[in-house]
Parts: sequence; structure tokens; C-alpha cells
Amino acid sequence: MFEIKPIQAEHTYALRQKVLMPDSSIEECGYQKDFDEDTLHLGAFKEEDLIGTASFFKETHEKIKGKRAYRLRGLAIDPEHRNQLRGQTLLLLAENKLSQLEAETLWCTTLVNNVEYYQHLGFKETDFRFHVPSKGLNVLMVKGL
Repeated sequence: MFEIKPIQAEHTYALRQKVLMPDSSIEECGYQKDFDEDTLHLGAFKEEDLIGTASFFKETHEKIKGKRAYRLRGLAIDPEHRNQLRGQTLLLLAENKLSQLEAETLWCTTLVNNVEYYQHLGFKETDFRFHVPSKGLNVLMVKGL
């Protein structure tokens, strides 16, 4: 059985570490706004196993118009469960929840080599790019809700 449900911030850390930050300690896998009241963390479960996480922060970006925006961070799908639409399903449920919160825009930043994946999820590539030391060139992606 596959299920998506809200989870606590600290339940995202192990997958964030495994998938996104393998060179970081588990303590370094938290984000600044993880415990904000309006932050949403979702987990994808197969049976009892957490196989995917995503976090959504009420946050605007200077390059995006509108004030009702959420930022996607920490989209992490266990490598053994990729290409099974887990990330897409997780995002669709999140978009529904964010729309209920009257969010109008979802945005994220990603490495340029991930742009195609986010386009597949409905995000549009912007012209805003920036370099993150030790990671590389990133791009701002935006999606209307």
C-alpha cells in the first residue's frame, strides 16, 4: 500500500541525508524554517517505510510576483523507489493542500541538470540562475497553483 501523509520535520532528515546531503551529518539536514507554523512536511510511505519526503515553506522570492507563495525544498525519493511516480504523486497532493491554504505559486531552486525533472512536474524554468559553491549552477523554477 502507498500512502502520503503529513509528517514531522525531523522525520524528513534521514532521506534528506541519504538523497540530498550524503556528506552532511543528520543534524545538518534541517532547514531554517522546518518548524515554522505554516510549514508543511509530507511523507510518502510504502507499507510502513518512509520512501519519499518533501517540505513546503511559506516563502516569497524577489524574482516571483505575488505574495502567496510556497517554496519546495527537500524533495527526496529513496533511490529504490524512483521512476514509480512517487515524487509526482507527493507533489500533486501537496499542491492540493497548498491551494486550500490559498497559495498561488510554488517555487524551488534546483541544479541545472534537474531542470527536466521539474519541468515534467509542471514547473517553468526562469532566467534566474546562481552558483552554489560545491554544488554548482542552480536555476529558479516556478509553478502556478
